[in-house]
Amino acid sequence: MNDIILYLPNDFCDLLMVSTNEPEIFDGMIAINQASGQWLQGQLDTGTYFDILDHFGIDPFAFVHPVEEFAATNRVTLDLLP
Repeated sequence: MNDIILYLPNDFCDLLMVSTNEPEIFDGMIAINQASGQWLQGQLDTGTYFDILDHFGIDPFAFVHPVEEFAATNRVTLDLLP
């Protein structure tokens, strides 16, 4: 049997961060990451956060649901893994 060690950050914001090395979409990355932090802190409503994700081509439910599932159950689903 293979043992797998999986590191998950303590801050759920880290699970909602995106990254890129493409300069033309860098501003989108910044907007998404700022919105993620604001949403988790209650400074941004869910509809607006989902609109921002959708605007940049990210399916909001598919992106957020695995993190919500982990927060509620402490179980990692395959959707949470890269």
